[in-house]
Amino acid sequence: MNLGIGTVLSRALRLWWDDWVPFLLLNAAWFLMQLTVVGGPPATAALYAMVGESHDGVYWGPRDAWTAFRRYFWPAWRWGLPNLAFLIVAVFNFAAYWDTPGLSWALLRWLWALTLFAWFGLNLFYWPFWLAQDDKSLRTTYANAARFFLLNPTAGLILTGLSLILTLASIVLTLPFTLALACWLASVATVAVQQSLERRRSRS
Repeated sequence: MNLGIGTVLSRALRLWWDDWVPFLLLNAAWFLMQLTVVGGPPATAALYAMVGESHDGVYWGPRDAWTAFRRYFWPAWRWGLPNLAFLIVAVFNFAAYWDTPGLSWALLRWLWALTLFAWFGLNLFYWPFWLAQDDKSLRTTYANAARFFLLNPTAGLILTGLSLILTLASIVLTLPFTLALACWLASVATVAVQQSLERRRSRS
């Protein structure tokens, strides 16, 4: 049985709405950390961790977010460095060869776009798996994220597509990106991963 998209979105919306005030503050802090570059990856890890706490019904505050930021600083950068390198290469390829004529270049651009889509999807679900599992390695976490797509192809693709559209729209509008986007994406990913894990545990 595939993961229910409507159920994931409704539960994610409820999760976000129940803690919308601390989530707005958390998202704003996350945005400011992205501007520092150095604080970007650990802020992302801390944000996902706090959304996970809200999902589990655990009260958290600024001190907990700061503790998570420090605790996950180096694990987050082990995740962030290869992703930063990948993003730089991808942006360079698109910028340098966007107008290059020829069928082969057009096919390459489509391949790059699909690769970016897959990269976005894997990273969308990366931190909920990393936080839930005992093995904290990059390989295991990405393998679990990829397995999520294999087990829930329709839900995975649709949730990734909707999240990507929302991300692009939020960047254009600026304010949603600053105040709400990251916590909303983390809510969707956390709910989806937790539901998938619960279904797998119930079957075993």
